[in-house]
Amino acid sequence: MMSNSLKKKNHWTNKVHEAVVIRSKEGEFGFELKGGAEIGQFPFFGEVKQGKAAVQSGKLAQSELLLEVNNTAVAGLTTRDVLAVIKHCKDPVRFKCVKQALIVWSLVLLWPRSFHLDGTRFPLLCNVDTLPPRDM
Repeated sequence: MMSNSLKKKNHWTNKVHEAVVIRSKEGEFGFELKGGAEIGQFPFFGEVKQGKAAVQSGKLAQSELLLEVNNTAVAGLTTRDVLAVIKHCKDPVRFKCVKQALIVWSLVLLWPRSFHLDGTRFPLLCNVDTLPPRDM
């Protein structure tokens, strides 16, 4: 059971929402899927084209992380595997999503630029390996 002090905190899981979507007549959902385990990221929505699919409830938004498809966890899957899960679902399809935190998105953008041409890290990021684990 969760303690009262933990319930009061604004945890990211409180921000998870669901979008229920039906494919268009062409069989499309109207979004681009980016990220994926093959590049060390969670899958997330790229461009979301309004009007390409019928959203029955909720909404899909660009840059949101995709956590589940019809109660199947997709975190840690490659983009190809996530698309395969989506393809095999019957309408309506339920997507569980969450807005990315600014710090996470900033690190994703910063990481490729954090190395010198010789492969060594910039001094500021050398400390990242020495931080204690979060569960201590």
